[in-house]
Amino acid sequence: MGQLIQVASIATRVWSQYQQGKDIEQQTKDEQAILEYNASIKDKEAELELQRSRGEAERFRKEGEAFKGEQAVAYAKGGVLIKGTPGIVKRSTADELNADRMSILAEGFLRRSTRQQEAEGLRYAGRATRARGYNIRKRHTYRAYGSILTGIGTLAAG
Repeated sequence: MGQLIQVASIATRVWSQYQQGKDIEQQTKDEQAILEYNASIKDKEAELELQRSRGEAERFRKEGEAFKGEQAVAYAKGGVLIKGTPGIVKRSTADELNADRMSILAEGFLRRSTRQQEAEGLRYAGRATRARGYNIRKRHTYRAYGSILTGIGTLAAG
């Protein structure tokens, strides 16, 4: 009867160790899924950042074109020819407007890049979590094997 109790105790310990490993591995799989989902959200945010900056740059371009048109009309009403200083001012205005538009686009690309890096960081964390869970499960499985061997040795000696 004593050996039967020992066998039951060993079996319970083995099952418990094995099940703990499986449970932890499942938790880490779930964590990875959450991190992957969050990464996909960051990817979408990245594209939205770029679209937003493109839209803002396009609005700025249109406003700049309207301003340049108003500037040309003002020169024409004043009877000023677009030569010399007025021509330089007009070119300078166009260059500044274009530089501002490009700056808006560059900010959008930078924000997109930041979101993409955040997404990749989340994916990496997910892979690391998954690997940690796999290793924990293996460790618990080996502990279960050790318990079996220890139990067999104890039963053989007893």
